[in-house]
Amino acid sequence: MKISKTLAMLVVAALIIVLIGVGIVVVLQPSQNEREYNINSLQAQGIVLNDSNVSMYYKTYFHVQDWRVNRTTIVNGNIPDMYGTPITPEEDVWKVELMERSCACAGIKPIYVIEGYVSTDTGKVFNTTTKKIQENEYDASTCASTACH
Repeated sequence: MKISKTLAMLVVAALIIVLIGVGIVVVLQPSQNEREYNINSLQAQGIVLNDSNVSMYYKTYFHVQDWRVNRTTIVNGNIPDMYGTPITPEEDVWKVELMERSCACAGIKPIYVIEGYVSTDTGKVFNTTTKKIQENEYDASTCASTACH
């Protein structure tokens, strides 16, 4: 009886160790999207913020981290070039969105938005824009995700 309990406890302990090991490997391993691109999402954000117009806009209007949403996603298909003309790049493109509320007040308020499109292969910037717009006119998930109201 004692041998079977000891054996069962050893099997459970080994299973727990294996599960913890697998969990650590999964957490530390970069996502599939990040591994296959020369430019990762954080680099794309940095590239957009290095643009002189974007940098000045960021320094002027982005002050409170808690009011901010940063989102970088892969887009395929048509994107706007520097002149707003739709183009279809051969490579995948990061769409970088940096958004910050203008205040912490309840209700729908204006948000400051920076958008940029960056090549995942070369880091080439296809387009950057800055604007101030009502949050409900831009994206419903921007403020709701910061739990500000």
